[in-house]
Amino acid sequence: MKNHFICWVFVVLGAGVGCSNEEKAISASAVRPNILFIMSDDHAVNAVGAYGKHLSEYALTPNIDQLASEGMLFENCFVTNSICSPSRATILTGKYSHKNGVYCLNQSFEDQPTSATILQQAGYRTGVFGKWHLKSTPQGFDDYKVLQKQGRYENPEFVEKGTEQLVEHTGWVDDIITEMTQHFIAEGTESAQPFFVMCHYKSAHDPWASRPPFDTAYQQIEIPEPANLCDTYIDRSQAARQTTLKLEMMDQKTFSHHRLDTQDTCEQRQHIYQQYVKAYLRSAQVMDDNVGKLMKFLDEHDLSENTIVIYTSDQGHFLGEHGFFSKRFIYEESMQMPLIVRYPGQIESGTRREELIANLDFAPTILDLAGVTVPTDMQGVSFAEMLWGNKVDGWREAIYYRYWQHLLHRNVAAHYGIRSANHKLIFYYGLPLGQTDFEPTQPEWEMFDLKNDPQEMQNIYGNFAYAEETKSLKQQLKQLQQHFDDTDDQYPELQQVHQKYF
Repeated sequence: MKNHFICWVFVVLGAGVGCSNEEKAISASAVRPNILFIMSDDHAVNAVGAYGKHLSEYALTPNIDQLASEGMLFENCFVTNSICSPSRATILTGKYSHKNGVYCLNQSFEDQPTSATILQQAGYRTGVFGKWHLKSTPQGFDDYKVLQKQGRYENPEFVEKGTEQLVEHTGWVDDIITEMTQHFIAEGTESAQPFFVMCHYKSAHDPWASRPPFDTAYQQIEIPEPANLCDTYIDRSQAARQTTLKLEMMDQKTFSHHRLDTQDTCEQRQHIYQQYVKAYLRSAQVMDDNVGKLMKFLDEHDLSENTIVIYTSDQGHFLGEHGFFSKRFIYEESMQMPLIVRYPGQIESGTRREELIANLDFAPTILDLAGVTVPTDMQGVSFAEMLWGNKVDGWREAIYYRYWQHLLHRNVAAHYGIRSANHKLIFYYGLPLGQTDFEPTQPEWEMFDLKNDPQEMQNIYGNFAYAEETKSLKQQLKQLQQHFDDTDDQYPELQQVHQKYF
């Protein structure tokens, strides 16, 4: 059977080497893989031990690290709009916000094809459990139990399929989500149907709560600060200076914390940072513990070998870098997502890839792995070939990013940009498109040399030494906007800004 499966994988990817038509038919019908998609909330790569970043010694994520040691870790995976609902919609549809209709937190998300609806039609048992955070009823799922909006950490309430009523469950939210996921998988173990289940944890979202035994971690130690914790934004954008993402501006509703009686911004940041980052890491530890429970469950039910496990987060998160918390900006810590894929016997253990991956690519890749045709209107591209260790010719050279909501949350200016292997170009266009409660701001550019300035501290836009690179990035930005049909033809005021500033 394993030989048939390997042959079938090549059929899916278009090679079909050495497989007869009969073998293709047998393998395609008999050994479709199960897919377990695990997504946390706001889990930064800097807080995943396997990524080896500045918090790796303190970010205790042994189970996620084990996944990486048994599978493939992607070094450069990025969100295309760093906020929860838009990212989740993009992950499901393989389309940018302007195509799936979810720009921020309150747009409707209904009646459009997703990886779940397509796999359900292809014969998969489908389920989603945990955080949904979309203004819609989950579609394409045989079963679901989802939190309403953010939900709560303790004794959470779930909207459950069949009742559409809020049902309270006793316990800790991530533990309950794990049990729901396990129950769904176990129910189908006697069925010939493969499963596609999305397990969406609440951690590590604010207010960064935790439970024993993790809620007392880090009490007697100081966590290292990021080098740019006390960033003063000299020679940088007004957008960076005006945002209220700064630690000293964090409110008590977001996270209950102690403040110093001081006018020294850096001193205040340092004081709040220690409380914030410890709470964040504790919350993430509970989630990682549950990842371990899921992996043990697969082993105990002899499901590991034929189950593709994908671990990711809905976006990145600032852990004090630039003095920030939360997300939304195109800056690295907000834009970069963890992505780890394990498939025993098929993906080489402990491998890493450096290609530029977008959350846009998740849906087409999942469909490709299941042997299902990827719809032509999905804007992402399958990276399945990479999982088998193959080189993919013509892969993208840059990621297109767009954050739409001008000043709506945390005073972050609307912007779009491009992230290549070594550079980042950002345009804050300063217009509240479709918004009536916010004033325009001055358009401005930022550009960073990621190779020489990975912390994005020095804005090199306008630097003569980078004139050719700037010109090239602007051309690529326009090309990507055209390619993804995000040309803003419906906004004459933005066209005027383009004419003046491009």
